[in-house]
Amino acid sequence: MASSSWNDYENKFINLLNEAKQKGAEVLVTGDLDMPEHGCWHDRVTKTVGLKLGMPLWLRPHREVVEEFIQLGFQSVVVTVNLKLGMKVEDLGQVLSLEYIQELENRGIDPCGEGGEFHTTVIDGPIFNKAIPVRKLDIVYHEEYAFLPLELDQI
Repeated sequence: MASSSWNDYENKFINLLNEAKQKGAEVLVTGDLDMPEHGCWHDRVTKTVGLKLGMPLWLRPHREVVEEFIQLGFQSVVVTVNLKLGMKVEDLGQVLSLEYIQELENRGIDPCGEGGEFHTTVIDGPIFNKAIPVRKLDIVYHEEYAFLPLELDQI
């Protein structure tokens, strides 16, 4: 695990990708649905390292993707919110559910957070042997963002 500051995130990410490549990884798989106007950051960093980029959800309808994710039994917790894009501090810690994504859409927020509104961490799902036990730490603020750090709890 590697913590990172805003200034060194990309370098640490590239270092982790290099480590993964040395251990046999060939592809970085992301859940991206759309490419930002400024280009795909993942595409650039994987090329730097010499990995392929897999994007199995590319251009799929956002609501369809998140509904399928929930209906398959995955649990995802909101851990980052952009307070300037309609998200609230109270959204931190929310588990994605059909009701919650409807609430987000009612507020004009993409149900997958593809506009940079929020990020999640997956803590359980049908491919997990068991849920990842997490403890919520104190909320951290940086510019327009609020973060809910999670810590691995007793297994």
